[in-house]
Amino acid sequence: MTIQQLRALVAVVAHGGFRAAARALNVSQGGLTKNISALEEEYGVTFIDRSAKGVLLSPQGEAFLHFAKSILEEADRAEDWLKKVSENASTSVSLGVSVEPSIRLVPAVLQDFRRTLPNVMIRLTQSVSLELLRALRENRIELAVMRLPRNFDASDLRVERLYQSEPVIVGRAGHPCASGATIRDFVKYDWVVIGDTSQSGVEADDSTWELFDQSGESRPRFAAVCNSVFSLLSMLLESDALARVPRSVLEHPLVSRRVVAIPTTLPKHPYWVAVVSKSSRRLSPEAQTLSAMLTSYARITTAMGRE
Repeated sequence: MTIQQLRALVAVVAHGGFRAAARALNVSQGGLTKNISALEEEYGVTFIDRSAKGVLLSPQGEAFLHFAKSILEEADRAEDWLKKVSENASTSVSLGVSVEPSIRLVPAVLQDFRRTLPNVMIRLTQSVSLELLRALRENRIELAVMRLPRNFDASDLRVERLYQSEPVIVGRAGHPCASGATIRDFVKYDWVVIGDTSQSGVEADDSTWELFDQSGESRPRFAAVCNSVFSLLSMLLESDALARVPRSVLEHPLVSRRVVAIPTTLPKHPYWVAVVSKSSRRLSPEAQTLSAMLTSYARITTAMGRE
């Protein structure tokens, strides 16, 4: 199996036929056909069903196309990296973060990373854990440091657990629930979550629902889905809405005393924060360095007793 054979297969599917694919790749139609036939013969699998109506992927072809595209994406990325190295240009690491490590962990590590690799830029994406997992699996990000969802499938991932944290329910200072509240009180208020703004509240954040589902109470209304923690906090400051956020959010100097934790007897539901990457994707040297720094800093601060 060669990259050239994979490009031929993907091009035929993308362009709907051998002739158009050959033009797009600037190769002869005969050469294109030969590449795909050689791939099929090597493994004894038919990827494309040829008929008078055109070309159609076989069931095996449909399944294999996903792998072919992933391999080509990685090959293109490797080629881009080599070109940048040869040109002494800067490279980048695409990092996804959930809320807690975006406040507690990443800012503290960034300065040392920049000092070690001054020509490498971090492309930072903040989202909820389920969206970060999708981004990893679709190769949109290379590395994620995030809250681990409960009971998720990690069979295709590398997971390095760093430390445990816990969420708190928060509202503005002076909130009607500031002195304490029960789950029934919480149902009466609007809630704000962080997540993919193209999704509904239910799909955007799975962690908030666990409070209500496990108690048997009905779910509250979601007032807004925000794409950053500070958008969420702005919503809280101007309303009686509530949110469930990592405790470390309350330690941020921009938040101190303006947003408060709501006392409650509800279970705390601690969770793990971890560095996660895709098992089938080899990390770039820059991403390996960043991962090592994140892991080292987390272990040092945990050993020193930071809550």
